[in-house]
Amino acid sequence: MTDAAPQTIYLKDYRPFGFYLDDVHLTFRLAASATRVISRISVRPNAKFPGTFFLHGQDVKLIWAKIDGVDVSPVVTADGLTCDVPDGSFVWEAEVEISPATNTALEGLYMSNAMYCTQCEAEGFRKITFYPDRPDVMSVFTVRIEGDLPVLLSNGNPTGSDDGWAEWHDPWPKPAYLFALVAGDLVAHADTFNTMSGKTIALNIYVRPGPDEDKCAFGMAALKRSMAWDETVYGREYDLDIFNIVAVDDFNMGAMENKGLNIFNSSCVLASPETSTDANFERIEAIIAHEYFHNWTGNRITCRDWFQLCLKEGLTVFRDQHYTGDQGSHAVKRIEDAITLRSRQFREDNGPLAHAVRPESFIEINNFYTITVYEKGAELIGMLKRLVGDDAYYKSLDLYFTRHDGDAATIEDWLAVFEDTTGRDLTQFKRWYSQAGTPRLTVTDDFRDGIYTLHFTQETPPTPGQDNKSAQVIPIAVGLLSQSGAEVQATTVLEMTGTKQSFAFDGLSDKPVPSILRDFSAPVILQRDQTNAERAFLMAHDTDPFNTWDAGDALAKDVLTKSITENTAPDAAYLDGITAILRDDARDPAFRSLCLSLPSEDDMAQALHDAGTVPDPLAIHHAIEALKLATALHVQNILPRIQADMIVEGPYSPNAKAAGKRSLGNAVLGLLSRLDGGAAAAKQYANADNMTMQLAGLAALLRIGKGEDESTAFRNQWRADRLVMDKWFGLTVSLSAPQMAADTAKRLTQEPDFDMKNPNRFRAVFGALAGHSAGFHDASGASYRLLGDWLAKLDAINPQTTARMTTAFETWRRYGTNRQDQMRDVLQTLAKTPGLSPDTGEMVGRILGNQSS
Repeated sequence: MTDAAPQTIYLKDYRPFGFYLDDVHLTFRLAASATRVISRISVRPNAKFPGTFFLHGQDVKLIWAKIDGVDVSPVVTADGLTCDVPDGSFVWEAEVEISPATNTALEGLYMSNAMYCTQCEAEGFRKITFYPDRPDVMSVFTVRIEGDLPVLLSNGNPTGSDDGWAEWHDPWPKPAYLFALVAGDLVAHADTFNTMSGKTIALNIYVRPGPDEDKCAFGMAALKRSMAWDETVYGREYDLDIFNIVAVDDFNMGAMENKGLNIFNSSCVLASPETSTDANFERIEAIIAHEYFHNWTGNRITCRDWFQLCLKEGLTVFRDQHYTGDQGSHAVKRIEDAITLRSRQFREDNGPLAHAVRPESFIEINNFYTITVYEKGAELIGMLKRLVGDDAYYKSLDLYFTRHDGDAATIEDWLAVFEDTTGRDLTQFKRWYSQAGTPRLTVTDDFRDGIYTLHFTQETPPTPGQDNKSAQVIPIAVGLLSQSGAEVQATTVLEMTGTKQSFAFDGLSDKPVPSILRDFSAPVILQRDQTNAERAFLMAHDTDPFNTWDAGDALAKDVLTKSITENTAPDAAYLDGITAILRDDARDPAFRSLCLSLPSEDDMAQALHDAGTVPDPLAIHHAIEALKLATALHVQNILPRIQADMIVEGPYSPNAKAAGKRSLGNAVLGLLSRLDGGAAAAKQYANADNMTMQLAGLAALLRIGKGEDESTAFRNQWRADRLVMDKWFGLTVSLSAPQMAADTAKRLTQEPDFDMKNPNRFRAVFGALAGHSAGFHDASGASYRLLGDWLAKLDAINPQTTARMTTAFETWRRYGTNRQDQMRDVLQTLAKTPGLSPDTGEMVGRILGNQSS
């Protein structure tokens, strides 16, 4: 870390590197506190963009450097080195020393349980050796690893090995952020995959010897499904002889797509029925698919600079969402993705951390691995596909892969293939990449002489650094229902391009009921005067699953808002609508389970804030609990029958059908527990033969203030399994009484199993605390202060995790004066922490409003 003030990087200042790297040879002589890295790089000047020979380097000790075999003395600073070089081609050589054992930031080369591991995205390679650490500098890598550990892995294909060494060669040019190395005492779960051209690929999932060896089968099957799907849907075949995955306990992210050697957070690849829930299995399937899909959308075609991060991440998230839908239910997946986007990304868009999908500037790129870049980036791909149609989409992707294979590309390159394929002008669509914020889409209607007209107005509020917004292209999927519930207009996509625009439908005998923004066709906030009777009508009759769910969600928000602000009883329309959906056995159980869930406490806080009411987190908490009880009482006669119908016979399977039944059964259990004092939940906990049912039973008990004995038994049963213990830590905090949340989290930090250096365990405690809205925002401010104190401690160890956790405070302006003052004090105290990292400093400054993005 340098003492100099952090510098803002701007997209407009991009300039290509002044040199090409034709090939890179690296030798690693592993030693925990003194690893030596020797680099040998063939370099030639970039005649079109000449520049200074500057190599990034951070926390590396230069031993020697040579050019064409002759010793040189470069100028070394805290950020890298500069050296005079020949006018023509030359060979650069250097030896450096680094200390993996003391690298607690988990960037570069570090140790995790005696295993050497790397994480180089975004700018971690500069902590390994001096190198132009930028995504547009691509080269072919050959790596030799020397060490006394049994497994020595790197990118590409193995070219040789013996006792104490192994060599790897990656024939595909890649940037340094995709470099990977793993060395340790590991066991491989092996398999093979036959590609569409008949090539046999060796597959391995590497884990530590012991219990983890039995948790690889699902991950391997998911990998093979992903490989087959990418061939079938996108025509993309794997391009190396071997594909390796390694499970690592200490990892800041979920996983990393390094070419041919994917490194995974253990929680994102290891699974068994006894230790993993249905949600874990689904997440693992999606993440394995995501990282594998990066092989083409991220590796073979990478991003020119980090401003283009959404190019690889948005497209790959869209692909993994499509894949997950194919494995189960597209309707359920779409609703789940919309819930995530509307609760988290819309919140980001609405606060001090708002930024464009492709930002114009940054200080620390690690702070832009956000839900806006990933999930909103994926929404832009989905809108584009909806606008051009499926055939044109896949033709454009084929052109993209052909035209840019081996390139470091840009958003302009991406959009150009669609323009060239379809003839469309996407200039206006491009605004989605450059404008921050969530558009508000206001709708009114009228009906005259058999013509029904929808009038739309779009407006995007100001965001930090962007006061004025232009109209965007918005695909609005619309259907029309008759007063009897029949669909009189099938789904049609209206393409809105102006600030105000109207669309007419003729030939109608009566005024229809509109179903607007079907399938959540654009990431916008729909604003329309709507009665609860109409919402209930859509719940009962809409043929679009998303809008059926959305009508119920809007109805629930209205019920909760009136309960909080007017102290009214629940609207019968909501309770009757939920009853009808629960009774409808023809509907997917997973969908019925989603309909039964209520808006989160944080979502309700935002809804009240948007309506001009200062939210009281405790009042919201009580209102939601009261509505759950009212719902349970209203449907109590059908709950036992539904619970019995949702029992899954036979051995556990994480398939979508079985998981859907368990999901609805456990949602019903949550309601029953409010009526029977937890008797059914205690029975389920005692008899469970899989983690989904066991954890749901425990959660149902804790939610009603019981389950202390079961919680203790659970901890004792699973104490040796770190991933299950993460679940216990998180559940204990998230389901504590609001006034006890801070004390509970503080007590758990004193447990011998708590390790702040492990990101999973830290997030299990403090992520749960931040997510416990009523507990985190307890009027005493105890949770604010506790989290602030721990972030100050963690920053010196792991700046990345610290910076991301500061987002717990991003909604501080939403609340009343007392809570605002307390959160501001914590943020200002954190900002004054001696030696605060640039990562955390930037985030705190943006949250406070001192900086814009």
